[in-house]
Amino acid sequence: MIKIALMNQKGGTGKTTSVINISGELIRHGKKVLIIDMDTQGNATSNLEIIQEADKNMTDAVIDTNVTLNDVICHTVIDGLDIIQGGTLLGGAFVALQKMMMGRETVLKRLLTKLPETAYDFILFDCSPSLESILNINVLVAVDYVLIPIRVDKNSIEGYGTMLETIREAREMVNPSLQALGIFMTAVETGSSLDREMINEFPNMLPDLAFQTYIRRNIEVRKAPLALKPLCFYNPRCTGSQDYSNLTNEILDRLKAEGIK
Repeated sequence: MIKIALMNQKGGTGKTTSVINISGELIRHGKKVLIIDMDTQGNATSNLEIIQEADKNMTDAVIDTNVTLNDVICHTVIDGLDIIQGGTLLGGAFVALQKMMMGRETVLKRLLTKLPETAYDFILFDCSPSLESILNINVLVAVDYVLIPIRVDKNSIEGYGTMLETIREAREMVNPSLQALGIFMTAVETGSSLDREMINEFPNMLPDLAFQTYIRRNIEVRKAPLALKPLCFYNPRCTGSQDYSNLTNEILDRLKAEGIK
């Protein structure tokens, strides 16, 4: 069970969109995927069609030791794709974690240890932009990898260093196995001279982290959430779906190179 967080301290970089669409592509590869929505905005939750809701939620799991993650998992319309809801349902969890005197950074990790290892091939976490949030700290303690989406703008280009530093600090202090899986560009406009320059230069800037695949700006990427489905199940022939397919292949290749099947 491979646990991957999509995280960036800057908003609007395509974290939620990428969580959902990478998950969809993993499903097409025959994987079983759980999305854990750890963002209080809850966009991953609202952008998928849930056909079977859980009686409990993440707040219940945090405050009640008798509630496990199995009790809070919801099933989506896509076979093999489940979700633990975020949004306002996380409010109580946030408050409860803040009030804990000890062990509040490791609550999510402890909950995950009770989830059967064979339940899912991948768990993907959609995270808020606030790196200092107790919810994000819990994610960094619990996951194996962080994927960093960036936009081709000055703030995103300068900001990825902060994200890498956060991963380094988390690795040294709370999660020795944590790794940055890679960085990829989203909403790329191939007609823009700046974007074309970044396409050429980005792999040289971060040769060990930059993915070759970038996600092109495409209207279908914005339409898929209205259909409450990953893009590959909404319009598999569009450029956005092709891009996420290529990115997911790169992710799987990178994991395979580390000995993970």
